[in-house]
Amino acid sequence: MNNGGWKLNGDDEALYVDVEEDTEEERRDKVYSNWDRLPDILLEEIFSHLNIKQKYYASLVCKNWYRAFKLPYTWNTFTLQETTLTRGKYNYYSGWQYVLDHMRTSACLNKVGANFKCIIFEPMMNFYNLYEFMNMFSWYAEKQGTDYTTVPGIGKLVRRLKFTFPCNMANREDPDSIKLFGTGGKLLEGLKRLMKNLENLRCLELVDLMLESREALHLMDEVCANCTQTLRKLVLINATKFHCPLLHVGVFLNLNTLVISPQSLDEDVIELLGFTQLRHLHIVQNRYSPKETYLPKNSAWKKMKKNNPYLMVHFEIENQRVCENIFLFDVSLHSEIPCHSIVLDNSNSQVLPATVIKHALYFGKSLRVYAFKGLSRKYMPRKFSKRIDEAIVKLCKLSPNINTLMIRDKVSTATLLEIVSTAKQLRFLHVRRNLVMKKCDAEWLNIGDWTAEHYNWIKDHSNDYKKTEEAISKTLGYRWKMLSEREFSQQKVYLHLD
Repeated sequence: MNNGGWKLNGDDEALYVDVEEDTEEERRDKVYSNWDRLPDILLEEIFSHLNIKQKYYASLVCKNWYRAFKLPYTWNTFTLQETTLTRGKYNYYSGWQYVLDHMRTSACLNKVGANFKCIIFEPMMNFYNLYEFMNMFSWYAEKQGTDYTTVPGIGKLVRRLKFTFPCNMANREDPDSIKLFGTGGKLLEGLKRLMKNLENLRCLELVDLMLESREALHLMDEVCANCTQTLRKLVLINATKFHCPLLHVGVFLNLNTLVISPQSLDEDVIELLGFTQLRHLHIVQNRYSPKETYLPKNSAWKKMKKNNPYLMVHFEIENQRVCENIFLFDVSLHSEIPCHSIVLDNSNSQVLPATVIKHALYFGKSLRVYAFKGLSRKYMPRKFSKRIDEAIVKLCKLSPNINTLMIRDKVSTATLLEIVSTAKQLRFLHVRRNLVMKKCDAEWLNIGDWTAEHYNWIKDHSNDYKKTEEAISKTLGYRWKMLSEREFSQQKVYLHLD
């Protein structure tokens, strides 16, 4: 006799499944796993990586997993997505829509809302759901159990808030098109109300808000009132559409890391940062940042370094549009910047050797991380004079403290050996194996002051990939290898080396 049951497929459609009963001999010999006996610490870690729907389905496995569903650590991170805590509602114009279910949201906040330590708002196009959830959470945080419908503790443990606005309203079928719109109005009002009720924030991340200048000037008022001494990390990427200095960032006395777009900086902001405990200033541009960049002049950086000599600046470009002129600095205006890192994560832009040499001349004394990320598909010449080899070696000579070097361009094995022998403080070297040529370039004899012994060493080890890797491993002090395309694209670059 066959038993059957109903289950949901990937599209949440009900399917009837026949289940054949095991014979007595099969039941006797069957070996069961011990997944129901996992310790709480592992169950909490498993549940913490699931969204609400997945957590619910996992809680149906057994009694022990149902108990883990309600453990505090399971709900440390709450992520709001398009369909989180929603129900289907039919609309004659648009068909079925996902609408925030207030009863379900209320039950969630009452049961586990007090355990939230990190709240993440992913980019979502249903602004009504986003606005309603922020208002409901704020209302619970304000009531704190003073009536019979709420419970105390909502928002008290929240240490991190990340809000990303989907500013690109272009056709979703064309990923390269850009049509920018900023937030504001009721959404901005709801966000500011939410930030006002999170009094113990340690990390605040606001990405791609694209505000008008008049709205951006008062964006951080509530946060400044509550978190002047508690905030440790602040991220403001594209907070405004155009150049608008945000003086609020200089109010947080114990701020350790500030990630900000250049349009939010000016001389006054840099001078204010000198009176804080800031250690890492990340100046970041993404594909939505304006083309025209503004950097404060040398006078402001000098004053900042006098009051805060330990601050390190990191320049990063992420997914930038195709651009020939990137990371251009004027030595008369920007040579005093304490540049610690330069990172380009863009497969569409080509960095010229002259640009690399300028970076070395301006920031060589302080530069420790220099990375070109991304898998560039552009044609790369094999001729030595048109490659980046000589410029990279000059960078290593002019940057005695270089610690990390990431090269996505075509180079030779001889160049890699020359890099590790020149950069005495180098610890991390990342290159693409497919773009490393097994070659000892004759041009190095004309431009390099090599001794006969050094030339023979490079010549002997550059004619074989395995010998090259062994020689570099011996110099760096650990087993080193060239990276595959997949490994290179997933390689992380650590900027905070202090």
